[in-house]
Amino acid sequence: MALGYHAISNAVDVTGGGLPQATTDIVSNTDKRDVSEMLDLFSASDTPFISRIGWGPESAATSIEWLSENLGPGYVEAGSVQASAGTSLQISTVDGLTTAQAAKQIQTGTVLYHYSSTDGEHSLKLIVSTGSDGELEMETLSTGTSWSVATSTTAGDKMYILGALANEGSTPRTGNWRSRTLNSNGFSIFRQDVQITGSQKATDFYAIGREDRHQMRMRMLELTREREKSALYSVHVTPRSSTEASLMNGVVGFLAGQSGSNIDTTTTALTETVANDIIASCYEHGANSLTWFSSLTQSRKFTQWDRTRIRMEPRDTRGGGHVTNYMSEVGLEVEVVGLRFFPTNLAVLVDTNRCRMRAKKGRKGIMERLGKRGDFDEWQIISECSMELRKYDQGIHGLMTRLA
Repeated sequence: MALGYHAISNAVDVTGGGLPQATTDIVSNTDKRDVSEMLDLFSASDTPFISRIGWGPESAATSIEWLSENLGPGYVEAGSVQASAGTSLQISTVDGLTTAQAAKQIQTGTVLYHYSSTDGEHSLKLIVSTGSDGELEMETLSTGTSWSVATSTTAGDKMYILGALANEGSTPRTGNWRSRTLNSNGFSIFRQDVQITGSQKATDFYAIGREDRHQMRMRMLELTREREKSALYSVHVTPRSSTEASLMNGVVGFLAGQSGSNIDTTTTALTETVANDIIASCYEHGANSLTWFSSLTQSRKFTQWDRTRIRMEPRDTRGGGHVTNYMSEVGLEVEVVGLRFFPTNLAVLVDTNRCRMRAKKGRKGIMERLGKRGDFDEWQIISECSMELRKYDQGIHGLMTRLA
């Protein structure tokens, strides 16, 4: 059976009989109220994630979009074996980049540093020419030191880019522009409904006061909690005509399809080493304002590690039994946030400077009084929003999915 609140309403089939009241019958300025600020005023303990990332500009489109451009990690990986006397090398995909995009980091005149663990030798390699398929022609530079050896490579060897050097009086080369990716996210419509009979509205309750106001406040609180959870671990669903509602990508939805050392889908026991490995990976890819979000079961484990590394406040050098900030081994201070009733198996590490909520224009939070259909008053509370997670495909956010 189709769910009326999940599917698009049919104006000729209203449960309970009778058609909805026409908008022309509703007195002007009493039918709709913007309750965005009221939704945001709920305690940060109920919405710690959204409270930290904040809201960006509203959107009038059917989805939100932003451009992503990846300069690459600053190294390429060998895709084939090359003997020490070889001058041609095929590179491979690296760090989520295709071979073609990885090759964009290199041009004629680029110098690479390579260490051969097989030979135990160092080498500086000058790129003589590049091919569109990721094939490099190179020669070993003579430095007059032991770092001038023509090293051999094995598949997976990293060669680090020093730079695209030019001689005095050089002529221009074709610029190494990157392909830009258009990222997007759909909207989710959150809805809560309130129905109060005439008798309930006219009755004063102890502590609660008026029942209609109490129910409105509770439903708005419920809506903000649902919005918070969706922003964290919702996965995108494309709406199917009138039978299935749209669902936006949350942090987990964006990161679940990614791979790399910032994504851990196998570890079950959270240890300090594991946490530092993921933090280091995010930091190496450019993260600079990381916050750890997980269940209380996982966040409490930070207190079990070396107390000398626990920070109570950013400038406090004393340890403590409750961790709010953790000084990682790469020198990046990470805020630790334990979430109520959050899945124990999940933990997300988010650069909050590159994440924000986006509301549909005029629909961040609205409350409307609906037309009369009987001896009761009826309201709907709506919030339509999406989330923008920049650089989710460039390794600056982290995810763990199988914690015990």
